[in-house]
Amino acid sequence: MPSGLVVDSWNCEVGGQEPWPDDVQLFQPYETEQILLPDMANCLAVQAFLKMCHLKFSVAYRVNAEDMSPSGRVPFIKCGACLVSDLEPIASFVANKGISLTSHLDPTQKSDMRAYMSLVNNVLGNAENYLIWCDNDTYTNITKPRYGSVHPFPLNHILPYSRRQTVIKRLRALGWYEKSLDKVYDEIDRACNALSERLEKADYFFGDTPTELDALVYGHIFTIITTPLPTNRLASVVTSYQNLRDHCIRIEKMLFNEEKKQN
Repeated sequence: MPSGLVVDSWNCEVGGQEPWPDDVQLFQPYETEQILLPDMANCLAVQAFLKMCHLKFSVAYRVNAEDMSPSGRVPFIKCGACLVSDLEPIASFVANKGISLTSHLDPTQKSDMRAYMSLVNNVLGNAENYLIWCDNDTYTNITKPRYGSVHPFPLNHILPYSRRQTVIKRLRALGWYEKSLDKVYDEIDRACNALSERLEKADYFFGDTPTELDALVYGHIFTIITTPLPTNRLASVVTSYQNLRDHCIRIEKMLFNEEKKQN
């Protein structure tokens, strides 16, 4: 008899071919008091992607959103009986319904796009986690109070500590924990430079319409620019690339207009 995981995967594969329902929910932590920079970047990226696809959804805020997620990461969507987390799996799930932002790309361009998405996740994503969990000043003044704010004592102390150890273990395995703070900022700068050179003066990274990469970059750049930290060094590195700032503003206006249409 097949396992529950196999059955769920099969159901989602079949369900992914059904029309997009009107009651899709996107689950994430509370924005005002709880969510942290890397998670906010990923949540904004998925929201941007779904809006670019003109798909209806509502945001459901939950204290334990990451515990509810099938991958342990946020955001995730509930579409019918299916739970799907992370941008790329969600994009694949949506593509099974015949909705794609990359249908105009050839195989080489799609491969290039995935490489740049990997760059964003592996550099900006890891750097953001390093800064909020490993930098003592940021952890003490921002991360611990926000992560613990929705939990009663003593969980508001225990859970941030436990999560910090988990993140440190993962960053150590990836070779990030041993990096100095200056080295982390150098990595961020190199990633932004690579993205800036790819974008050049174009509106979007590939062609005349946005792709998942545009949604992902927007999520990270917008969050970095708008998230208060003990120092503004991170935002200063990112905002030094004018075309990335302009791209972020362009996507923000597009999403605002799309939201007005849906309402």
